[in-house]
Amino acid sequence: MSSRLKRFSVSCPRCGEGKEISVPESLFFNKKFGTVKIKVPQGAVCKDHNFIVFISTKGNVIGYDIIDASVSLDQKEKLPDDLISLTLDELIDAFGFNCVAGFIHAKLFDYNSRIIRNEEFGLDLEQLNELFDRLIPENYRNSNVIMDEEFDSYVFPNPNYYYTMIKSKYSDAFLINNRKLVLQVPWDAQIDFEKSILSNALGKADKKEQLKYLSLYINQFISDVEFTESLLQNAKAISEKELIKLLKEKLIVSTINRNRIVLIKEFISRRISKDLSKKIKN
Repeated sequence: MSSRLKRFSVSCPRCGEGKEISVPESLFFNKKFGTVKIKVPQGAVCKDHNFIVFISTKGNVIGYDIIDASVSLDQKEKLPDDLISLTLDELIDAFGFNCVAGFIHAKLFDYNSRIIRNEEFGLDLEQLNELFDRLIPENYRNSNVIMDEEFDSYVFPNPNYYYTMIKSKYSDAFLINNRKLVLQVPWDAQIDFEKSILSNALGKADKKEQLKYLSLYINQFISDVEFTESLLQNAKAISEKELIKLLKEKLIVSTINRNRIVLIKEFISRRISKDLSKKIKN
């Protein structure tokens, strides 16, 4: 008799590509606690990468890992001591594509963010915050620093109970764990912009220049925001359609569409003035 299958939605921690995978139900039969470790081969979710997904015995995805043939899968997580010197590739290897994209959105749009880490996961938060702050113009660097919460597996043998508790405690925060899984997002918008600029920066051949390109893309977005702010200061209201037209005329190098306008409006609302953002009409 063939084994029944359970389906899970997973995302590649290296490039963010998402897809459903099927896992034999029998893998969960003899485990009452802990996690089931599933190796996802190259091509199953994305064409370029293979990775590990960790699934709880209750059927919840609780983390990912990037497969490195030179490192044992049972080795304890350890980050480099000098986080500030990480390349973009290394940063994504450490935290995962979706988590890095989320940190950029949280920093840029002024959201609280926290890393839920286990006891063995060392983390220099000062360096991590400086790394992300360097991507953003100085006048928009904010006090909403990335913080951490330690998950003690002896106190909380069931991680799902702990995650439920921590999400309730920090309901307005972007939450990830140290297994490259986004646990919670406090915003409604899609973060396609952040994923797009990450992918573009990763496509640059010189790895040492990738973070510089990422910062350049962010600065271009801020230029769009500041030009829009100047328009709104002298207008009673402006439609999204008219704003797209004006931005295309003034900002030749930017990709201007409705998604860009939605982001600009969110940034102005959260970082500059809610009243000013309301002048942009649908």
